[in-house]
Amino acid sequence: LAYTPRGRFVEVYLNGNHIGNYYLCEQIKVDDDRVNIDELTNDEVDGGYLLELDSYYDEDFKFTSDVRSLPYQFKDPDLVNASQFEYIRNYVNNMETSLYSSERFAAREYLQYIDVDSFIDWWFVQELSGNEESKHPKSVYMYKDKGGKLTMGPAWDYDWKTFRPHTEFKSNKHLYYDRLFQDPEFKARVKERWNLFRSAFQTIPDYIDAEADTIRNSEVMNHALWPITQNTNGD
Repeated sequence: LAYTPRGRFVEVYLNGNHIGNYYLCEQIKVDDDRVNIDELTNDEVDGGYLLELDSYYDEDFKFTSDVRSLPYQFKDPDLVNASQFEYIRNYVNNMETSLYSSERFAAREYLQYIDVDSFIDWWFVQELSGNEESKHPKSVYMYKDKGGKLTMGPAWDYDWKTFRPHTEFKSNKHLYYDRLFQDPEFKARVKERWNLFRSAFQTIPDYIDAEADTIRNSEVMNHALWPITQNTNGD
């Protein structure tokens, strides 16, 4: 993905007392070194926008999409005028119609609205991690730059059944992937990008082991403070 929040494990002390191991990471925001899109001015509508799909639906500016009833919220800018609001709502609704109208889907009109490679790469992250945030959906980010298409990312949250064993694809039924995977050309592109990144994906277990070794002693102390258990059935 174009940007993923950076972070590191830290030991946290409060008033001189050790209170555990935490993960300190960047927040998602529009910035040259984060989500690098144009900042929207009051007199334009095309971009850039940072959007979040979240079933909490608690932002001031939000709408539910017409076809899939998905909860879109404006994260940046957090204040938009009527023209900007309608622009994004119409863009999303046209995108959904292009996917779920048989004739328009067959013509692959959805390619006019979404950045396909970002949708594929984001899907890889969900499947490799076993994340189920997209089911609700929660913490699903998209953005649209000026003159650009709707782009998936950045990745965020990952606290819902992440890294628990699973034997089937988690994300195909969520968001728009049920429909996208009905397009043979989309599936072919997924295979192309899988082969492109496969050697990098194969290094992930070693990376996880190295991170675990780094915090091995800390994890023992942290578990004593905050005993966390997971059962592998995903309950």
